Amino acid sequence: MVVKRSFHVDDVVAFKTGETVDAVGYIDRTHADVESHDPLPGESYGMKIHRSKSLSREAYKQFMRDGIPPKGFVLVQWQTHPKTELVAEKLLELLDRAFLVGDIVKRDDDDETMAGTVVSVRKNCTLLPMCEAKELKSGKSLRAAWLPSPLDDEPPLLELVNEGSVLQDIPASELKLVHEYNQGDLVIYKNWFGRIRECFDEITVRLSDNGVVTLKTELDVEPLNGDPGERLSVGSLIKTKKGSLRTGIWRFGAYNPNVTPVGVVVDVKTQECQVDWLQPKITKALLSEEDVLAHTHTMPEVVIAQDELESGNVCIYDLTRHPQALDTSPTKITSDPELQGGIRVRFGDVAGASVKYDGSTAHGKLERVDRRDTLGYDMNVFTVMNTLTKVDVQWTDLTITTELATTLVPDFAVDDEDAVFPGDIVCTNDHKLDDLHSTIRPSQVGVVQQVNNIDRIARVKWSTNHTLSFLETTYATHLPESVVGKLQEESEEVSFYDITAPECINRRRGDFVHVPESMLPDVELIGITWLGEIVDVTPQGRACIRLGAAEPVKEIEIPTESTILALRSADLDDVGGDYSDMEGDAMSLSSDDLDELDGENYDMDDDVGQWFVAGQPGMPVDDEDDSWSTASENEDENAGNEDMDMGSDEPMNSAPSNDTSAPLKTATAAVLPLIATATTTPPKATVEEMNISSFPGSPMVYEILDSPVPANHPIATLTTGANTAKLKSIQKEHKILRSPNALPPGIFVRTWESRLDLIRVLFIGPVGTPYEYAPFIVDLYLSPTFPSEPPKAHFHSWTSEGTGMQGRVNPNLYEDGKICLSLLGTWSGDDAKGEGWVSGKSTILQLLVSILGLVLVKEPYYNEAGYEPLQGLSSSRHSSSVYTERTYLRARAFLISPLSSLIRAKGHSETANLPPGVKGFEDVLRWLYVAASGPTLLDKAIVSAKTILINSDVAGVEKDGLSAVSKGAALLLKRVLGRLEALKQQSSTG
Repeated sequence: MVVKRSFHVDDVVAFKTGETVDAVGYIDRTHADVESHDPLPGESYGMKIHRSKSLSREAYKQFMRDGIPPKGFVLVQWQTHPKTELVAEKLLELLDRAFLVGDIVKRDDDDETMAGTVVSVRKNCTLLPMCEAKELKSGKSLRAAWLPSPLDDEPPLLELVNEGSVLQDIPASELKLVHEYNQGDLVIYKNWFGRIRECFDEITVRLSDNGVVTLKTELDVEPLNGDPGERLSVGSLIKTKKGSLRTGIWRFGAYNPNVTPVGVVVDVKTQECQVDWLQPKITKALLSEEDVLAHTHTMPEVVIAQDELESGNVCIYDLTRHPQALDTSPTKITSDPELQGGIRVRFGDVAGASVKYDGSTAHGKLERVDRRDTLGYDMNVFTVMNTLTKVDVQWTDLTITTELATTLVPDFAVDDEDAVFPGDIVCTNDHKLDDLHSTIRPSQVGVVQQVNNIDRIARVKWSTNHTLSFLETTYATHLPESVVGKLQEESEEVSFYDITAPECINRRRGDFVHVPESMLPDVELIGITWLGEIVDVTPQGRACIRLGAAEPVKEIEIPTESTILALRSADLDDVGGDYSDMEGDAMSLSSDDLDELDGENYDMDDDVGQWFVAGQPGMPVDDEDDSWSTASENEDENAGNEDMDMGSDEPMNSAPSNDTSAPLKTATAAVLPLIATATTTPPKATVEEMNISSFPGSPMVYEILDSPVPANHPIATLTTGANTAKLKSIQKEHKILRSPNALPPGIFVRTWESRLDLIRVLFIGPVGTPYEYAPFIVDLYLSPTFPSEPPKAHFHSWTSEGTGMQGRVNPNLYEDGKICLSLLGTWSGDDAKGEGWVSGKSTILQLLVSILGLVLVKEPYYNEAGYEPLQGLSSSRHSSSVYTERTYLRARAFLISPLSSLIRAKGHSETANLPPGVKGFEDVLRWLYVAASGPTLLDKAIVSAKTILINSDVAGVEKDGLSAVSKGAALLLKRVLGRLEALKQQSSTG
């Protein structure tokens, strides 16, 4: 059975014809990876982006605008051919997948939800040795690294003569990078910790007449093999200008104007490194701005010059160094060098490797190059062509397994704000004020022992004597002297939703931390001891730190909360960047150019046309027609588009479907009678079907109040700037809003006679969404620039008033009141899609309908910026379900917060303590939730919660949408239900 693998950015893939590998490359963009979706991709690459024949011209043009590969297609940068191409996934084979220590992964199965942490990475490599390339003018050969020549090299200056013997299955641990300093290296210098952004080199070149010259600048050098944007290294074939040769420093021979300015790089010396400095050496947490400034003034220069690089004062942190007596604990991380295709490497011990790989095994024969044949330069350089990665993973149930990287995928639920992992320090959401320090102290603190992601349950050992205190209720900053304390022997099952793993005190494998001097061992250590890498987190709440820049390398264990963070492993990819010089023939395609595309088929023109048969190292395969494409010449141009979805132009998903065909999986008939009003079909009704306005005594949907504007109105203090034109615009908007049947059911509007420029809106959460039955209130202010510009908006967030249910209820609704929406001009993609506010056309009613239909939706997960392409993908189903579950729980706080205040108030005048935003809607909320004829919305919310709880307890019920929730969510929902029922009781007795 063939398992269909999903593709991810940085995957190594092959295009194959039968058993023949025609090309190998790296995936650069996928439909599902929203982080790769930068628009106008033509501006980002050093060569034209080609279209495989299986992709339609229109789909290609759309990609060149928005940067999102259509479903079923990926953007590949071919390594064996200088070409970037949109390719159908079905034509590709996954060869390898790159992971780093500390990455959170899961198995490549849409139904698998258990996550794990990568604790070790082992790579084996396929290596190509130096080859012989003949310079066509002189007929003389140059020993160079093998990589294909660029397509645009016309006429060719060189031809490949001999590839050399391929080495197979070589452990990366035996290899090292050719360059001493590399982009991305972690560097320690003058008690500062940073990361190399870019290196600038001095290049020495050997020409075909054996003349050797050091060029004064590498700017005039053009590579003849490899990626034109990659850094030059030993073995790179280059061409330059005769003027550059004439002014160079000659090591052997002299300038000869008759020699073609083509050669091979034989030596590279780093002249300077540009460094992003991250943090200085610190011995205590920096709590104030003064603390930070006291350290910042010592920051070194951004550029480290060659004399300092060679002085011994610069330390590169080597992640592959381990203690001499390495603890064999399987949970401690180990890591091979991070290698990928196209990188040049050397053997750490080439003499020993030449003995080991003598041709008597399947590894092949290492043909060592004698320095006497290369004028004393070490040309024993190899090019990594393929890798095979195995990783050890510690799963959340504490098991550890060894897996092929290709059987795992990155766990994109890693940003799940409720998720915890074994070894995490957690705090309960309930807390109290610590009078001694005026700080917040959680009621309980413990350490996670095991995790069940499906049930969203963690097993925790609680502390018996913790002193952890935080400066704020979000647990963002803790007091350095506070500790977790001693843990109990027994553990307890706890819901994800009842605990928080504060980022400020928790560490992940691969994080870098400062080590307080008081925590260092008594043994004498030389070198840098104040910085180390987290290699393990224990169930006792302790961090194992590897002092990789000390001599000898030492590992120590200290309380996790005592470490001071220097760099998170998750941020390693965000430091620095690719600053390759994309000049020459780089194509920069803007949106204005798209209409001029002629739709030609950009087929691969391969100047080399050779690769290797899988499983048969060293056997070249010639492409008979000297060209290839990732689609058959006879394949229909539109084939492969059947799985492609160009997506919607809407920034967010549309309103919930009214389809009633899908039955809800409910509790069995035996338990259904427990809830008289429970249904066996999903609550497909919208607020419109509640017929609120038809109930006797129902509140008016639109009303102008003669009461004063509430004193705590969030935007009433903004200037009115009244003028005749604005007053007419305001009157026009109110005329529209008060028109019969203008407002959709579930929307109520209030304004004030003294301030018609202020509009307060109540939305009732639509049934069938996680917002069902909950009230949401938004304030609008029509500024002096209205209607030329959209109104100002403020959303009243009440989640903090719930039972620990803090956080946003929608990616578009912020706790500080911001609403991210196209019509409000608060979403960056508005102008590009033409969905922003249009003066003279857009209306307040249109805005209200957009909030109801585009924000308060069934699957709010996809409202996150850029997440729309994920909708409908099985890989995002679990993340969406978890987000919906969390949102439903938080939305219950929108019931609890205002209703508890309203019910406590005995009369309409006793509403001083109402949450902000409620005033003006007191009577409406009372009637809807307390005094309506027939079942109130509070009744309906209680019935809905009970139904969900019953379904959650029935075995086999799929926890999807609102039909059922996880065990962890059910624990919290039971308490929420108790509060809702208490509110119902209070309302009936009040």
